[in-house]
Amino acid sequence: MVMDLQEDLSHRIAETSAKGVIIDISALEIVDSFVGRMLATNASISRVLGAETIVVGMRPAVAMTLVELGLSLTGVRTALNLERGLKLLRRISAGRV
Repeated sequence: MVMDLQEDLSHRIAETSAKGVIIDISALEIVDSFVGRMLATNASISRVLGAETIVVGMRPAVAMTLVELGLSLTGVRTALNLERGLKLLRRISAGRV
């Protein structure tokens, strides 16, 4: 399923020339190293294709787990919720971040 997500995401970015990707993880109650790597990989794929990645809806327990696992989401911006993620994406697109 993750491989399908990565392939679908990369195709959609290329087809639409998207400049941003927002991934909402608010439904995740727990996270493991695989999910953390998947988020980082998706961000890397998006960046290579010219799109910024913003992860929204991260719960405090998920953030703490990522830190405890030693996972750094390099190149991944975060926002509290979808509304703030969209605002951040607009600012990035306007060159203000």
